[in-house]
Amino acid sequence: MGALALAPAGARVPPPAGTLVHTLEPFLGDPSPFGPGAWTWSRTFEHPTHLSAIRARFASTTHGVPTRYRWETSGCGDETWRPLADTGEPHEAATGVVLPRRRTWFVDTPTRVCALRLVVTATNGGRPAIERVEAIEGARNVLRDAIGGMSADGGDPVALVDGTYERAWVGAPGRSTWSIEVRLPRPERIDRVRLVLGADATSVASVARGGTHGYAVTRAPRRLVLSVSEDGVAFTTIARSDAPVRRPLIRVPGARPIVALRLALEGATDDVGHASPIATPMVRELAAYAADDPAPVLPEPWILSVNANPASSFGPRGSTANDVYFAKFLQMRFASLLPSMARDDRYARALGPVGELIDTPRSPSDGRALESIAGDDPLLRADWLRASWPPPIVVLSGSNDWEYARRTSIAPKGRTRWNPLLPAKLGGMGDVADAIQSRAAPFLGFCGGAQLIALLEARRDGSGDEIDAVLRRNNGRLIRGFAPASSLIRAWPGEAHLSPRVTFDPRDALFADLAGPSLRNTTQAFPQSHLDLIRPEAFDERGPLARFEVLATSLFCSSTVVASLHPVAATKNPNGAGRCARVTEVFRARPGEGWPIVGAQFHAEQRDFSTPPPGDPPEAVADARLFVAGAYEEVIDAYLRLAGAP
Repeated sequence: MGALALAPAGARVPPPAGTLVHTLEPFLGDPSPFGPGAWTWSRTFEHPTHLSAIRARFASTTHGVPTRYRWETSGCGDETWRPLADTGEPHEAATGVVLPRRRTWFVDTPTRVCALRLVVTATNGGRPAIERVEAIEGARNVLRDAIGGMSADGGDPVALVDGTYERAWVGAPGRSTWSIEVRLPRPERIDRVRLVLGADATSVASVARGGTHGYAVTRAPRRLVLSVSEDGVAFTTIARSDAPVRRPLIRVPGARPIVALRLALEGATDDVGHASPIATPMVRELAAYAADDPAPVLPEPWILSVNANPASSFGPRGSTANDVYFAKFLQMRFASLLPSMARDDRYARALGPVGELIDTPRSPSDGRALESIAGDDPLLRADWLRASWPPPIVVLSGSNDWEYARRTSIAPKGRTRWNPLLPAKLGGMGDVADAIQSRAAPFLGFCGGAQLIALLEARRDGSGDEIDAVLRRNNGRLIRGFAPASSLIRAWPGEAHLSPRVTFDPRDALFADLAGPSLRNTTQAFPQSHLDLIRPEAFDERGPLARFEVLATSLFCSSTVVASLHPVAATKNPNGAGRCARVTEVFRARPGEGWPIVGAQFHAEQRDFSTPPPGDPPEAVADARLFVAGAYEEVIDAYLRLAGAP
């Protein structure tokens, strides 16, 4: 990694003196809306506010949730209402659809505002019913005051500070170095500078990795130097970097009064991520924050899809297609939660109906909300994740056709045995263990991704002994060779198999939307397909997963379940002969310092059932979506807390 003076992750950035969260009154729409079918709710702030996020909690999942709406603000002394970008639904939901009760919108008002308004023209049923609204202040980019004092070797530098990802500054062609300079209209004590670099993230073949693909950034500077000046003449360097980090937050030592800032760039990568002498760099955002601004820096979150599979399992379509396969599910699932994800849809567009890669046109929104990386990429470690602000929501999703083993090997027919606990240089994911154990970033794991999170939490020396301590077959046997069909738990949308009944705590915030007012505590609407499980006894207070807590379980009942299981891992079959193995369905890192980690044995990120399973209420068809929404909002809770919002 290059020398970059980064704000410490997991700590407040920086510790604010008193961030303001405006808790606003609830709203129940009139039964007969006025105007052209519109309900309007508005509130005035006590003082001018730089708005960075809006959070709402609705009264129900089945009715009263806005499906066509817009958030608006008005300036101080100005009665004109202006819509906020990316705060509406990209696709209107149908009446009757089940929607999450909690929503968060990240915004960036260019000036301070004095009032907030919500205009609703449709809901998922009935009049809108909002229990709580929070308007959250964030630190303001002081460089917006310096538009008249900007110069750069290339495009219009105003694009750097206009608050939009899609408008970017691009360096002039025919050069190998570039400079951007900003002169403030008055001295400002600046203590933080944030950048968004490059056009997008990609993967390129790496000689150092034996030809396998590694993370790279397109149209990015190869080296950068950030300098500041107190008099506009002499500049002091505060950061240097050659690291492939797109969203660094840089600390300015001493929070000195600054009148000018200079960003020097050298070299660039091209449109596919390779260094090229004719490439030009792109900088999407440049922001600086005053030391006396008590609010935290709250840019929109982003997601890092991890292809958590050995390189030998990618199949004939190769690693890029495999990366796209897993990332496209996240784009489709999170698009309704993170509006910028609806714009950043290249992964969903890049894979055809039978898994073939499609050459899709570039979009200005590429890389705004979603990036992908191979699980065995040496970059994927705690320091690299901490180098971004905010750190990504790291999602491990699904597994290819391979088996856990102490020694990695490829059989003649192509089936792979893999020890994911090995370090990246040996083809494993062991370098990620420190990031999980230190809670360096938020992690979500689904199915095989959840199992890998558990293994990496338990990793000690990477020998593979941790596999038997953490995992076993669904039928209770040790993982040896390839699993028999009798160990398979599978219930997939469109197939006839009934999903296991998952029992959960209805009072836990993660399941609140599923539970509803009746406090339902079971569901059969989670898509499942796995041969192995995480041992329930591993979560004991002296077990390798003691820092995790189990939130949901199910039973796998079969005549093949062995009789020698730990007492907490098995029970008698309540419906007949044989035994039942207890399946860990959901676990979470225990509350404490650092970012949340949630693992789920099912594929909530990929599929929904089209009809409710027998015995489940009609709204159960949304259980997978609501679970993902609940996990996402838990991450946002932590983001605001760690950033400094109360």
